[in-house]
Amino acid sequence: MDIVTRTFEAPRTYRPSASVLGRAVRAWTNDRLRGEALYLVALTGLTIVLLMAHYLGWALLTSALAASQGWEPLFWQTQVGSVLVLAGLGLVGFRPAVRVTCRPDAVTLRQGDQTRTLSPPDIRDVRLISAQRYHRHYRRYAATQVFASAVSEQVLCVRTGDGPVIVALPGPEARAALLEHLEALTASASEAAARP
Repeated sequence: MDIVTRTFEAPRTYRPSASVLGRAVRAWTNDRLRGEALYLVALTGLTIVLLMAHYLGWALLTSALAASQGWEPLFWQTQVGSVLVLAGLGLVGFRPAVRVTCRPDAVTLRQGDQTRTLSPPDIRDVRLISAQRYHRHYRRYAATQVFASAVSEQVLCVRTGDGPVIVALPGPEARAALLEHLEALTASASEAAARP
């Protein structure tokens, strides 16, 4: 069977945990799952601290602001500016696009600075699983490598020697074509191994 080189792409998507704050927390923890959980805690904590600072500032500066009308606009601009800075640092982020390149001898997965090449000896099993199953099971394990910008109703689960690899492509045609390509790779590797 002739396998041609094909490329599939999933566009980047909005993801708050990919913001500056989320990336900093994930780099600090060096674990994507703990980083995501700690990001939520950090964003919530910073929001509460900012809210309390606004209330405290208003309580302490009410008399000074009433005495000098010139400072009041600056006070409110500072309040709004601090909320915008927190939103910009903590909520504006995008998950990088996923690019899957199917070559005759391997499949290369790339998302941002993360790259993985799957060759026939590495692949143990390939199947489509529901996104719900991915979220309930595979998402829990640190050994799982995830290449997903947006998770659709089904994802591709590739079992390898060093853990599962999850690939999420947006269209069912792209998922079916990638599944077929990976199955063809493993079948050709099995046939080559069976020959003496």
